[in-house]
Amino acid sequence: MCLLAQGCLWAEEPPLFEVTGNDDNFNVHYEWNYRGSRWEYDAQIPRSTYEYFSDKERTGSYEEYVLNPLDDEWMSHVADLFTGWSAEQGWGEWGTVSFVLSFVHSMPYTSDKVTTGYDEYPRYPVETIVDGGGDCEDTCILFASIIREMDYGVVLLKLQEDAHMAVGVLVAQDVVDNWQRHYPLTYYTTEEGEIYAYCETTGDGWELGQKPDDLISQTAQIIDVS
Repeated sequence: MCLLAQGCLWAEEPPLFEVTGNDDNFNVHYEWNYRGSRWEYDAQIPRSTYEYFSDKERTGSYEEYVLNPLDDEWMSHVADLFTGWSAEQGWGEWGTVSFVLSFVHSMPYTSDKVTTGYDEYPRYPVETIVDGGGDCEDTCILFASIIREMDYGVVLLKLQEDAHMAVGVLVAQDVVDNWQRHYPLTYYTTEEGEIYAYCETTGDGWELGQKPDDLISQTAQIIDVS
């Protein structure tokens, strides 16, 4: 397994995804923009790993896709990469979350019906990386898997009225009390009093706690994947 990422000053260009391979491996390449720089992510993923996950029977229990231990080592490498880069930039913990979001945003939205022939077909993180995108469930699973390996508390947020999924990242009460950014903080609170800031994984440019205006759901089913 080989992981490489680099950022440099770059004219604004659209995200780029390329995948090549042979009988043994998939070589994936992503490029995207964040905070005025062009970022690159490369990975060599064994074909056997991809086929293991793609051959697994699909389940409606979304926890399985985030918590399956067989890709933990690989997801840990991805998490370490983003953690190190964010530390070099001095972005802090919430800037780091938005940085990982920007990577996931670089992946195009593709519907399950078009790409798989099924109405619902959740993907494991490895599948989403190699396939170069997915629907809201797929990008949420990938984002939650990376953030979880960074030791953030994380949940999946199922917005029933919108037939949509997002991710919640655990924040402290003082974050809510002292939030002074240019947009309101959207968050959900569990019965135990834990607060999770909304994270949108589809589209582009959404940051921690920023929710699209066109979503109508006022509540969300909270699925713990910490």
